[in-house]
Amino acid sequence: MRRPSLLLSVVLGLATLAGCSGGGPYCDAVDAGREPLATFGEQSDAAFSTYADVTTKISRVAPADVKKEWKSIAVSTKKVVIAHRTSGLALEDMKDEVKVNALSKQDVDRITAAHEAFNDTKAEREDVVEHVHDECGIDLSKK
Repeated sequence: MRRPSLLLSVVLGLATLAGCSGGGPYCDAVDAGREPLATFGEQSDAAFSTYADVTTKISRVAPADVKKEWKSIAVSTKKVVIAHRTSGLALEDMKDEVKVNALSKQDVDRITAAHEAFNDTKAEREDVVEHVHDECGIDLSKK
């Protein structure tokens, strides 16, 4: 008769382990995107496009308590990508005064609004880093 209780203990133990140290669609998605997420902040079109894709995938499987935060990050990141594509100014050229000064006021306003919206997700980015650490045992914080 000890087998059922042992089996139950093993099953409950695995469920607890999976909830805390990875496993499940959310932690799997974060783990799959760990490398690009660890470099979140690299200022290039390719990097931001990857961030947008990774955060969108994670937002689709994120638990309810952080789904809104992941979606906000994904949407604001995508807006930065779109603003730069629309203007023709690569993210990596943001410090090139000649290229920036050649932009129309509409392009400057679009890029500025997109970057401000992204910068406004700072609290959400901090929240998801903490949540990922607590729920998945994955450290995305910048050291």
